[in-house]
Amino acid sequence: MIAETQKSPPIFDNSLYRRLIIRPIARKTAPLLVKAGLTENGVCWIKLGTGLAGAVLLANRDIVLCLIGIACLQLNFFLDAADGEVARIRGSAGKLSGEFFDKLTDHLPKTAMYFFWGIGGWRISGSMVPMYCGAFFAVWNIYPRFCAVETLLERLDKMPEVYRKAEFHQAIAASFVTAKNRGKADYWLTVLVHPAVNLLTLLFILEAVIPAVEIGQQDYSLRSMGILAFTLAGIWNFLRKCVRYFKQLDFD
Repeated sequence: MIAETQKSPPIFDNSLYRRLIIRPIARKTAPLLVKAGLTENGVCWIKLGTGLAGAVLLANRDIVLCLIGIACLQLNFFLDAADGEVARIRGSAGKLSGEFFDKLTDHLPKTAMYFFWGIGGWRISGSMVPMYCGAFFAVWNIYPRFCAVETLLERLDKMPEVYRKAEFHQAIAASFVTAKNRGKADYWLTVLVHPAVNLLTLLFILEAVIPAVEIGQQDYSLRSMGILAFTLAGIWNFLRKCVRYFKQLDFD
């Protein structure tokens, strides 16, 4: 019988779906993955493959293929939780190289998901707007947080003494919201919406039932409307985060 050689870290995770559903399943499945001979990096490679394959399938006009793509992306999200559990069983959790590889194989499918979602909207509607929306999210998905964290690391490199400042630690903590007092909007967005693939899952299921909506004697594809609404909300969220990070980083 395989037993965990490393304890799981405290879970500062306010995503209800991941914390209450995905993680418990991942903990039960991880021993089977280890018995099958998979390492944590092996799980990451599978995660990358399923995620990219699922993202590409979203560019199809055929809703059945899109639903298969969504299933692949859901599997990708599950494997993102399972790789850490496999690492803990094998006693290799906590290595920065492993965590870096995990992030590389995690964010690339997310970026591709938005891009190919937009391609699918363009193929259905003939309008370039959905493709521009998908490209926007592919590029700007994690841009504000990346810039905030890079700014903090650069200041730490130039002025190591900044590590002693309470404002420095507050800025780092606020970049990764795990409590309401560190950013109520981000907290509730994570609780109710995260991961974004769940929202896409609902939209594609709805598209299978209602592929288009008639507005003023003009048919509009549900996919194009969905990504447009998602993008408008994303632009607001992007601007809000930029302002919030600017305020957080306003210290000497």
